[in-house]
Amino acid sequence: MAARPDLAVIVETITVNFNRVRRRNPLIHHISNWVTLNDCANAAYAVGARPTMAFDPQEAILATNQADAIVWNLGTFNKTTASAIQSALLSAATRPIPVVIDPVAAQAYPGRLHFALDCLAQFAVLAEQGKLACTLFIRGNETELTALTQSSIIQLGLNPALSSGGVDHCRKDVSPNMPAPFGLTPFSAKLSSYQLFLASFPANMALFLVETGKRDHVLFLNEGQLDNLTHVQTCPSLALITGAGCVSDTLIAATTGALLSKEPELARRDLAAAAFAAVAGLVRAGQLANEKAGGIGTFRSLLFDELSRLG
Repeated sequence: MAARPDLAVIVETITVNFNRVRRRNPLIHHISNWVTLNDCANAAYAVGARPTMAFDPQEAILATNQADAIVWNLGTFNKTTASAIQSALLSAATRPIPVVIDPVAAQAYPGRLHFALDCLAQFAVLAEQGKLACTLFIRGNETELTALTQSSIIQLGLNPALSSGGVDHCRKDVSPNMPAPFGLTPFSAKLSSYQLFLASFPANMALFLVETGKRDHVLFLNEGQLDNLTHVQTCPSLALITGAGCVSDTLIAATTGALLSKEPELARRDLAAAAFAAVAGLVRAGQLANEKAGGIGTFRSLLFDELSRLG
C-alpha cells in the first residue's frame, strides 16, 4: 500500500519532527564516507543534532554506547571502516536506537554488498535470540537497493560487478552499464522483491528501506503487509552536488534518533513517518535553496541555511 500525504500533511510532519530534533539534540555517531563527513557534521548541527565521528575500533564502541543514533555509510569503504563497524555492531544492536546503513554503490562493488548483507545477517541472528533492540534503516538509491534486495542473484554468480558507482546511476534514466535485473525499472516492478527481502528477516527485526531519488519511498512491513510512504516532490539540484545522500542519512538518524530517545517502544508507522520527514525535509530545503541560488556553489551553501530553518 502506498500513501502519498498532501502538502499540508508533509509540512506538518517536517515541522513536528525537526522541532523534536531541536528540543532533544540527539547525538549521532557516524562511521561514514570520508568525502562527505564535513557535510554530514554541518547538516547535523543545522537541524539541532550533535555529530561525532570515531573510526578507531575502541573509540567506535565508546561512541556507539553514548549515541542516540548511528550512521554507517560505505561510500569510501575500506578495512578501517569495516573494522570500526564490526567492533561497534553488538553495542549498536542491543540499544534502542536507530542504525542507518547506506550501501553506497552496492551494485558496483561486491565487497560492499556482501559486508552490508553480513551486518544484516548478524542483526537477524540477534533478533532470533531476542537480543536485538535497535531499529534498522537501509537508505540508498534505486540501483543500490535493487542490488541489495536481489542479492541472491549476485551470490549465485549470475550478474557481474558493474563498472560505475551509485552516484552515476542515480543521475541516469537509462544506463548501458546496468544489465538486468539491476537497470532502472518501474518502482512497482520492484515492490515484490522489496517485500520478499523484508520478509526474509525475523518479524521482530524492525527494518525499513528508504529509497531516495526522483521520488522518495519509506518501505516497511506492517503486520506482514508491505507499507510504503511516498514523497513525490523533488529537487534536481540535490543530484548535482556530492553528499546529498549522505546528508539524508544524517537527517534520518536525527529525526528517528530524537523520536526513539524518549519513546523506545513505537509503532513502525511512527518510525516510518520520522524517516519520511527527514527525506521530505531535505527536498524542501533544497527547493527553497534552489529559488535563491545562482549556481551549484551557492546552492550548496544555501542548502545548509535552509536546513537550519526546518521546523
